[in-house]
Amino acid sequence: MKRSAVLALVGTGVLVLTAGCGSTTSAAETTWATVNGHTITQQDVQTRVNLIKVLSPQSTSQLKQRTTWVNETQELVSEYIVQQEAAKAKFTLTATQQSTAKSQLMSYLTSTYGSKTALNAAIKKDKTSTAALDSFAVEATLLQSYLQKVVKVPTVTSSAVTKFYNTNMSQFQQPEEYDLAHILVKTQSQAESILKQLQAGASFSALAKQYSTDTASAKNGGDLGYAPLSNYVTPFADAAKKLTQVGQISGVVHSQFGYHIIKLLGIKKPTTQPLSAVSSQIQSYLQQQNQQTAQQAYINKLRTKTKVKVTVPKTVPAS
Repeated sequence: MKRSAVLALVGTGVLVLTAGCGSTTSAAETTWATVNGHTITQQDVQTRVNLIKVLSPQSTSQLKQRTTWVNETQELVSEYIVQQEAAKAKFTLTATQQSTAKSQLMSYLTSTYGSKTALNAAIKKDKTSTAALDSFAVEATLLQSYLQKVVKVPTVTSSAVTKFYNTNMSQFQQPEEYDLAHILVKTQSQAESILKQLQAGASFSALAKQYSTDTASAKNGGDLGYAPLSNYVTPFADAAKKLTQVGQISGVVHSQFGYHIIKLLGIKKPTTQPLSAVSSQIQSYLQQQNQQTAQQAYINKLRTKTKVKVTVPKTVPAS
């Protein structure tokens, strides 16, 4: 799991830590790291891994790798160091800020999982709890807020934006788009019957409105609007790509949705978005990169003044 900084953005307005919160320990637990005498145990890291499974389910497979557990232990160390700095500065969150942090994270996760029920099932499956997520959200917001206060972040210049645009212009290309209409029916025989009517001169729009089971496009005469072919399932996209002249109609095309007849209404050639259209997007991206770099440099400086020992074993728990 790539960790470019201690903090990562996880949903709109919610900044959460990629590592743990410095849990309390017991003598029976295996020590994986010490920070100025503070102990970080295997259980601390396991607790954080369980949270990551819920926060970032797509990364679960990477949790089997020892390097991931080492990285998470290192992140726990960095987080604890920043916690101590925040405590020395008596930096805290208000009750309102804490409540907002909790609700934002829960709202993000509920949206990610599709429902509160699905989220609760994931929380149970991954052996964590709503309380742990709430604590995580508050601590993450506190540390992010503290870092934003104490770390000076360089401002992104217009020349940096222009340089990024020129270097990464391929990222701002709009792909070729097709304006397609289709008639979708359930059986091949019905599709072939409609195709014969079209070949005899019948109106594609009228037949789409009359027969197509894709009701959303049927009311528009089957028109799907402009979109790249990558938006469509393979059989449909392959058939559409063979249409080269506006007004051309395909044969019967079978997909998992049924039987289609496709008409080409127009093609937009690939274009590159101008700098003026994407400059604010680039500036936001570069500013975030500057913030992460500056915060990591600040944390690295703190670590040089801290006695740290990391001893993750060669064999880590299966996850």
